[in-house]
Amino acid sequence: MKFSFIMFVMVILSGCTAQLWHSPSYQEKVTGFYAASDKKLLLITGTKYSYVFEAGDLLTSSLEVSRHIEFIPTYSGFKIDRNNQLTGTLKLVSNRVADKKMLAVNNIPFDQHGNVALEFNLKGKRYDVEGDFPFQTLADDHYVVIEMPESGVTRVGKIVVTPVAVAIDATTVVPMAAFFGVLGILNKV
Repeated sequence: MKFSFIMFVMVILSGCTAQLWHSPSYQEKVTGFYAASDKKLLLITGTKYSYVFEAGDLLTSSLEVSRHIEFIPTYSGFKIDRNNQLTGTLKLVSNRVADKKMLAVNNIPFDQHGNVALEFNLKGKRYDVEGDFPFQTLADDHYVVIEMPESGVTRVGKIVVTPVAVAIDATTVVPMAAFFGVLGILNKV
């Protein structure tokens, strides 16, 4: 029984250093968007905040045709700073679009098979948007992980705790790896 408890504690404590230095973040559920092509802006509404991004012609035209062509979005590297400035990458992919004329009319690049892969580096700001905008709601749930800045006190605390976390990792990961290595060898026998 003691051995099982010790193994359980070792599994729980292993990897603390990586978790310790993980950046704080929050998850935003995107509920809709509005592309103002005349002002070259993209307004995004979420459950917590709203966001306004600079948007070029290709991004706004891609979003306008997204009701007719199924794009698979990928959100990556979204970070916000202390001034509520937000940056990140939006990738839109669609495979084998049948309506190539729609793509051509909207100046959306595609290959000979009708595949579209667009990547946009977004820069904007987080706001509490007030007013009525004709936001287009999304058919599916879209979640974006946004990294937040750390305070100086938090960073100092991590620096102080890191040697302890490294010591715990060293005393738990090595025995755990050896234990599971032996189990793996015994399993093959």
